[in-house]
Amino acid sequence: MLRLMKFNIFRFAAMAAVALALTACDDDDKFTSRGDLFQPRFATSPEVTVKNHNDMTLVWYKVNDAVGYTVQLFEDSYYQRLFMELETTDPYVTIEDIPYATTFYVRVRSNAANPANNSQWARCNFSTEARPDYEQILMGVSKTEIGDNDAIIRWRVDAANPVDSFSVVPAISSDIPSVSRYVTSEEKQTGEIHVTGLTPSTLYTVNVYDTSKPRKYDKPYNAVSLRTTGPAPATVEVEPTDDLSAMLIAANDDPETPEGTVYDLLAGTTYTITPFAIKKGFVLHGPSMGDRPVIVMNGTWSTAANANIASFSFENVELRNQADNQYFFNSGNPFEMETASFTNCVFRQIRRGFWRHQGASTKHISNIEIDNCWFDQCGWQSGTYGTFAFGSGNKDEIGTYDQIDNLTIRNTTFSRGGYKQDTRFGWGNLVNHSQSSHPINLIIESVTFYDFCINQRLVDITNTERSTVTVRNTVIASDMGELLSLGSGTRTTFSNNYATTDYRLGGSQIRATSVGAAAADLFVNPDGGDLTLKDHSSLIFINEAGDPRWLVD
Repeated sequence: MLRLMKFNIFRFAAMAAVALALTACDDDDKFTSRGDLFQPRFATSPEVTVKNHNDMTLVWYKVNDAVGYTVQLFEDSYYQRLFMELETTDPYVTIEDIPYATTFYVRVRSNAANPANNSQWARCNFSTEARPDYEQILMGVSKTEIGDNDAIIRWRVDAANPVDSFSVVPAISSDIPSVSRYVTSEEKQTGEIHVTGLTPSTLYTVNVYDTSKPRKYDKPYNAVSLRTTGPAPATVEVEPTDDLSAMLIAANDDPETPEGTVYDLLAGTTYTITPFAIKKGFVLHGPSMGDRPVIVMNGTWSTAANANIASFSFENVELRNQADNQYFFNSGNPFEMETASFTNCVFRQIRRGFWRHQGASTKHISNIEIDNCWFDQCGWQSGTYGTFAFGSGNKDEIGTYDQIDNLTIRNTTFSRGGYKQDTRFGWGNLVNHSQSSHPINLIIESVTFYDFCINQRLVDITNTERSTVTVRNTVIASDMGELLSLGSGTRTTFSNNYATTDYRLGGSQIRATSVGAAAADLFVNPDGGDLTLKDHSSLIFINEAGDPRWLVD
């Protein structure tokens, strides 16, 4: 008898728990009485038909006694971010012109005359297709043209792809005001807007539009992002006679010196420093006017083990390495780095390679940004590691040690890489990320290559998965090998690229147009380091491709 009582008590508790769980469910999904309508049953498989890339049709069987149906599209599988809701009396719906390359989560309900008897939701999901090819005319915003409250936006003027308006919208917070308006006739002609009224230290998304297009999601061109500048955590004025090397080493070990301290260098000065294993970030900043300060390195930067670095940045300086067999940066230790940034810098005599990872340890960099820089006469000694060699782990081992989220190279030149001087040397790949499966977002925009990466592959991300590669407004004037070796699922964007006859393999991998002339005929004195475009009838000049510094009227 006691055993039976225990069993009944257990059964009652279990039934009570089930009842409580049902009570906690969404009221919309409760079947409350025999008078409730049946939920819609979809008529096709797959449930949604997508046409014209971003139009959708959903059909279900008619439900008796339903006075109508509610259809909702959500942007998440938890049905929290509602994109659209509509009511219909027909057992089907067609929605045109919705965002491209987006997964939507749909639910449909039969509605009764008494809302208390509405049906449960029927659910499905679908994805629209990628947007068909369109011109990528909006250029990335140069860090040299971004201030605390303003920025200059540029696009490639193309009569077949006009621009009539723009928007600059905060990427994260909706509380910060956005800026948008129609462009003036002068701005249309120059392809340039000076945007003011921005908020310091804020990430924005920039778009330009052709609002004459009939469909909403065909109006914008490619989007780019910018982050406005803000106040530095601390600033140190460096005098010409100061020992910059000693100052940096002392700050590296001083817990009172804040991460991201800016060291202001005077125009025309020269400093010799001994690089070290950095524990926290800093900024070496030269003035935007006058001769760049020159920093002569007699070694290689690295990181302390398990360092967490916010910003490792160089602005408006010239960097040289006087030591043999050295890189600019070479680390075998594990580290985290938010941003490595190089803006308006000149690099000379970085002899063995620029940025190398080695050793079986995890290295994660969120952003590497190279903007308005010139790598000239680098790679003239001992080895062909190239610009970026992310090679953590054992040789030929494919692992997950290197994670580089974003690498952007913009408004930059790579020239005179050493091969002509000695065929044993010369930098190899621009990017070698072939030993990691982590995806990378790689952008190469408005870049000129001359006598660089000779007989070598420009980009090798063979073993990454689902990477993104963008190459646009770029000039190949060098006898390289294969341009790209991409991993599975890589998404690519190529636009307005050109190749001189110096590149013998053709530019089809990046949809480059051959200009039918050699670098010696197009540039003023390429072997002497002057790549100013002298042929203004060239498509390179007409369509403003390559590093803008060489496009001089």
